[in-house]
Amino acid sequence: MASETTTTTLTETIKTETIGAAVLGYNSNPGVSGFVTSADISGMATLKHVFPIIDNIVAAAIAEGSDYTTNSAIDSGGSASATVSEHAVKSTVTDLTIGASQEDFVGSPTGSVATAAGARAAVIGTMFSRALVKLQDQDLTALFGALNSSTGSSSGPLTAALLTEAKSTLDENDIPEDRRVAVIHPTQHRPLIAVFDDASTFGAAGAAMVNRGSVSMLYGLEVFKTTSVGTATVSSSTVYAGAIMHPDAIGLVTKGGPLTVEVERDASARQVEVVGTSVWGETEYRGGATTSGQGGAGVYFYANTTN
Repeated sequence: MASETTTTTLTETIKTETIGAAVLGYNSNPGVSGFVTSADISGMATLKHVFPIIDNIVAAAIAEGSDYTTNSAIDSGGSASATVSEHAVKSTVTDLTIGASQEDFVGSPTGSVATAAGARAAVIGTMFSRALVKLQDQDLTALFGALNSSTGSSSGPLTAALLTEAKSTLDENDIPEDRRVAVIHPTQHRPLIAVFDDASTFGAAGAAMVNRGSVSMLYGLEVFKTTSVGTATVSSSTVYAGAIMHPDAIGLVTKGGPLTVEVERDASARQVEVVGTSVWGETEYRGGATTSGQGGAGVYFYANTTN
């Protein structure tokens, strides 16, 4: 009958629902990728992208009528590159999970099996997006420890003085003031609440800290809290390795969209296998040394994990 749910239509239902939920979750979940420089190489016959860095050149005064013979070479030798790779997640949906019985799986005039499969597939899609966003965030934050500049405390918590010192480092490196961000672990953020929760001193920002326990901006820095900030060792102490940075500090390359979903029926196991893959690569972009104006866009911002 035309209304029957066959293995073909059921597989398509699972695939459609999984993709829909996964892409929606991927786009709606805020991630560190929103605070870095991104490039998409979809449709290009390459797995590599180069983020261009051109050294500063110097101008000079010249006398009227004189021939200016000093050449300033355009040097892009310090450019950064990233190569993409696959990242995957897999789930299986058994026949008994989809419907009440294997007979229902073969065909259902009412379409109830397709409805059940779609609901389970949507859950899988949401979990796929969460897992991949988390992994991508962890890949990006793992680069923070390699940033050329660093500010923090290996024995204590973050303070207002450390925050202003990190911000000032970006100022001294001639980094643009727009789109700066503080990517920190919630534990790093916690002691800042007591610092900035004085509404009489900090006005609206202080009131927001009191009302919500957080504030969106501090000293021109957007505050982004995430447990994807990893740990590192500084002076024999374990620290959370956050960052104060401009998007140019880190480069992210993607290929083929946020998520590709494949669905395969395994008849002997009486189940449907759902595999999601996402392709990306990451690199330190302008987060390195400030030589010739190449870097300085990020500050490794750390604090002891117990504070």
